[in-house]
Amino acid sequence: MAKIDQDAARAAAIRELNSRPERVLISLVRSQTMDLFAGGLTDDLRGALEGLRGRAPDGVKVAVDAIRRTPADDGYEIVLNALGDEKITIADADAGPFNRTLGGGLCNLSKDLEIILDVLCDGEDGSSRRPRIDYLTWKDAADTFPGQAVDGTSRTSLIFRGEGFDKLILTERGPSYDDDAIDLWRTEREFLGDSNDFVFVGQEPADSEKFDHILRLKLKNKGLKVFWLVGGNQLKKLYTEYRHFLAIADVVSLNLAEAAQFYGFEPLQAKHKDASELRVMYAREISRRVLEDGANHVVITDGAKGAALARKARGGRVEFVYSPLIQENSIAVDPAVREDTGCGDSFAAAIAAYYLAAGPGLKLNQAANFAHYIAGIIYQRPRPNLTDKDRGFVEFAYHKAKASGAFVGKHETFVRDVCQIRPAPIPPRGPATNVLVMLVGGDPSDPEHPRITGAGAAVETFARMCQDGGYSLAPLVRVVPRLVVNPAAKGRAGMRAVDDAEMTRLIDTRQLCKEIGSLDSGVRNRHGVLCDDLTGFEGVHVIRVSLLEALEILSSEDFAERFSDIKLWHFPTEDVDERLVWHTKDWGVSREQSREIVRQTLRDYIVAAQGPQFRFGRVRATNRADFEAEMSDQLILRLDGLLAGIFRGRG
Repeated sequence: MAKIDQDAARAAAIRELNSRPERVLISLVRSQTMDLFAGGLTDDLRGALEGLRGRAPDGVKVAVDAIRRTPADDGYEIVLNALGDEKITIADADAGPFNRTLGGGLCNLSKDLEIILDVLCDGEDGSSRRPRIDYLTWKDAADTFPGQAVDGTSRTSLIFRGEGFDKLILTERGPSYDDDAIDLWRTEREFLGDSNDFVFVGQEPADSEKFDHILRLKLKNKGLKVFWLVGGNQLKKLYTEYRHFLAIADVVSLNLAEAAQFYGFEPLQAKHKDASELRVMYAREISRRVLEDGANHVVITDGAKGAALARKARGGRVEFVYSPLIQENSIAVDPAVREDTGCGDSFAAAIAAYYLAAGPGLKLNQAANFAHYIAGIIYQRPRPNLTDKDRGFVEFAYHKAKASGAFVGKHETFVRDVCQIRPAPIPPRGPATNVLVMLVGGDPSDPEHPRITGAGAAVETFARMCQDGGYSLAPLVRVVPRLVVNPAAKGRAGMRAVDDAEMTRLIDTRQLCKEIGSLDSGVRNRHGVLCDDLTGFEGVHVIRVSLLEALEILSSEDFAERFSDIKLWHFPTEDVDERLVWHTKDWGVSREQSREIVRQTLRDYIVAAQGPQFRFGRVRATNRADFEAEMSDQLILRLDGLLAGIFRGRG
């Protein structure tokens, strides 16, 4: 009898975990925006907007304190920083006319979700298994998202794009409402209720109580399902504020560029815009970390460039699917349109709908194929979401996804506790006396603090010794200088200062190495390395690179042809935060530079996973002079051994 009761209790517990939610709850009040798309851009406005791009963590979205019409009603006044009274004005004549539409990540996802669920949940017998969707919105969106409306208006976003101008979004930090009259959190808490529903969590402020509340709901109602569309502001405090929330999330969706910056990876540049192996490595590693922290499924979106879907697999492994969204197997909708706004949200919406329809047993390949097709439809529409006119395309996408095999770019499994940031193995085939030594540590392109990290101190001091004759084996070593468009590089032994016109000329004549540096126009601090400095010399080339540049070099057939051996030497920044005090006193280290140094520690374990040939030890120095000497001595000792192995017995 006890055995029967135990089996019944076990079956009931499993049913509770796998129960299908009858309601989908989406609160839009945190992420809802009123999007204003600029119709055109004057040259002067382009320059002003490029100056704001540096404020965006991903180079696209800039958070501002307020966006409002000018008193003369002839443009918009942008309050960049209310405390500092920092403002700019954008005239309608320079950017208009503005096309107004409702937007925001969750809004775009919600519009798509409605239509996709209609298709996925219609039974063959005419019945519908579609869950009801309830919304909490501001009043200016009540017509679009019928449900419970709150007195207030969405935050405003100005969106600029044009020929030769990458998209830039200026968006307010929050909505407008009377916080004395409205207890927004109480309203949301009542909206969420207390049942086994499917809850969407989107952009939330750092002090939001929603995460703890949903955590308590999940502990009480085991069948509650959670879809987390992670915002950029949440990523900044993911480990300190939100990391525990990953353990209860059924699906987590992140943007690749934003997540990469949080995890300490080198920022992806415009030259990596294609669905390259580098982007896939980033997506694999981010997926691995999120799953390791507890999530069941991970969606990594990257606009029109690609997207990934991953989940935990047996034996401590990760099942991973990567889809190059637009490049192949798209459904023909309108080939004349190429607009990636909303592609990532649509991919996430398709996965959410598939999860709602199929539950935890969804077929990963099928879901990825379907999401691929949906994102492709959006890419061929000037608007960022599906409409009723697209219903036929959605039905076609669903049937095609079920019938097709694994056409996605990558479908693989890998071990969940092994770092995935690894370059492609390419055997060296160059001459035996031509060796490249890559020194990783800190930011090699910042002339303001070339000596603060171990690599910077070593390269700068060693390069000066080679110039002054202080190193007797200098004829066998070439320190490859980095060309930098920054006057502060003047006088640096390991750098070469050039003006913007000269940098443009070198880029146009293809004299700069494509794998190294940032050569994009409009970037404030362009930098690179001359191809000639990497050729025409027999001996050891010493070059300081970022981690991302090191991965590019190790994966490059051109470099494999050019050098007989390529070595990765790492200067870890262990204990560097303890030395920031005297760094600041001796060098005037800025707050941003300090953050870059500390961020380097996040990259250390990634470098360790590459198996560098040498990792320089801890620093014992307590002052600037000893620090420089110690770092250069460590480098010289390793170079002496390397040169002896190459040239001993010659001459």
